[in-house]
Amino acid sequence: MKHTYLILILLAMALFSCDQENMGTLYEPDAPYVAFSSPVVSGNVLSAENDYAVRVQVVRSELSGSATATVSLEMNENIEGVFDLESNTVTFEDGKGSAYLKIVPLVEPGQIDPTKNYVFNLTLTGDNASEFYNKTSYRASFRYTPIGTGTFTSVFFDDEWPVDLEKLEVGNLTLYKAKALYETGYDITIVVEGENVTVNDQAAWYYDDEYGEVFITGTGTINGKTITMSLTHFIPDVYAWDPETEVLTLP
Repeated sequence: MKHTYLILILLAMALFSCDQENMGTLYEPDAPYVAFSSPVVSGNVLSAENDYAVRVQVVRSELSGSATATVSLEMNENIEGVFDLESNTVTFEDGKGSAYLKIVPLVEPGQIDPTKNYVFNLTLTGDNASEFYNKTSYRASFRYTPIGTGTFTSVFFDDEWPVDLEKLEVGNLTLYKAKALYETGYDITIVVEGENVTVNDQAAWYYDDEYGEVFITGTGTINGKTITMSLTHFIPDVYAWDPETEVLTLP
């Protein structure tokens, strides 16, 4: 609530700013304005508890009477056909300074790719949209649960080391996130379906300033707590090493 009031104050200050040459002249808008409460909102969790939807807050400068705001959602390759606005309008009740719209899934939960981070770029498009706070970006993803420390045995690096692991179950998929598996800052997602294991293309470690990041990709199997993978390390469009066997032992 404090955040909502703060954005309302900032909105009012922006809309009623003083003229630089004539301090006695104020800019007065023709009508009350609506705005997003924040330019970026990260950390939204997609889960069964919220029906895999994202709630977006819109605020307004005038609290009396009802009002309607119109919103558009910019499509990108991750969300097109997967998510959309439940409605492109949101209505404020009399006396209320905030209202919420929802971004909802268009597919069944099992069809939402849990390995992706989803970005929703929204714009207020109506005549009453604030000139200063009419865009926002919401970020959403699935939440993994820490499960302890496993052991990673790498033929590629001829070494073995402990690795912190997180787990997520969505439909018939089980995903393991190996934190900083090869290098700090590079978490690796491993997808398990039945006995089959898939490691999709993803950055895994940094080679040098000339060639940049090294990616990995591959497949494997799981037997009990042992995940055995054949992984290829490669620099896109530059070089690929021979596949090597890498083994992750779960805690």
